[in-house]
Amino acid sequence: MKNILIATTALVATAGIAHAEVAVSGSAKAGLIYNSEGSTTVKLLSKANVAFDASGESDGGLQFGFNTNHIVTNNGSVDNDDTTVFMSGAFGKLSFGAVAEADEVAGLSDIGFDGLDVDDVAEALVGDELGDLVGTSLGHNVNYTYATGPISASISGRLNTDHADAGKSSYAAGVKYSFGQGYVGLGYGDHEVDTLGTAKVVSLFGGVNVDNIKVSAMYSDANLKSVGGAKFGAKAYGINAAYTMDALTLSMGASKANFDAGLGLVDQSAFGIGAAYNMGGGATVSAGIARVKSVGDENLSGTAAKAGASATETRADVGVSFSF
Repeated sequence: MKNILIATTALVATAGIAHAEVAVSGSAKAGLIYNSEGSTTVKLLSKANVAFDASGESDGGLQFGFNTNHIVTNNGSVDNDDTTVFMSGAFGKLSFGAVAEADEVAGLSDIGFDGLDVDDVAEALVGDELGDLVGTSLGHNVNYTYATGPISASISGRLNTDHADAGKSSYAAGVKYSFGQGYVGLGYGDHEVDTLGTAKVVSLFGGVNVDNIKVSAMYSDANLKSVGGAKFGAKAYGINAAYTMDALTLSMGASKANFDAGLGLVDQSAFGIGAAYNMGGGATVSAGIARVKSVGDENLSGTAAKAGASATETRADVGVSFSF
């Protein structure tokens, strides 16, 4: 990887591009994943990711660049795992492509070496996660962020990329205030949802990192309106805590999401614990175990066969991760 970086940098230099830099980095992981549901409970997972970052600066001081990630899973095809183009200056930073939704001011860390989705339950209503929940796309493709001192503010939206595209609108705003070893944040999302109608979501975030202990939490409250005018509510919240002692980090996460009856969505709760050991040199071995419970879904797998029934999944993983 270092040889590639040197060669790439040399190529850029000989091309005569002033104030330009290109960097290549990578990561990889391999391990086992367990899920109590499904015909195959234990699966092998391997991933390799290559990231390209390029940046430059104009004569007038405008900074610009892009980053793109390409991932191979289980020796399959190469997939584009997000590409972003940006420009920045005294006016702030404007990004296009795979951008962050502005209402997702901060997130929760997941449990496990590849992630057991404990955090996804708490994040069900923020960013583009609500779209995943109801079967539509709410991913944004433009973001503007301005930061001054301890305060950063963002707005983002989903704009059509084709003249024939008649996609639904989705916009968000967020603000974050950092102080000492902590932060607080507020996010707002306003969406049109194909399968639902409209959704307005307010989210609160907070976190602190003191000595060897890191804690983060979030809460979201959504007002949903169907095409026919019926109103529903939804709430999601969660917490993650981690304690680091030398090379060992122990973590736990808990989350819950509740939806009004009639939405056709499933209440969920999740709890997990994990451990990670930093071996140095960019190598980490980690593992986690979690229980995820779903209630009230007519199509639950396992023994739940009717509305009001429940199903509980046990998820676990263990593996090694490398960064280059």
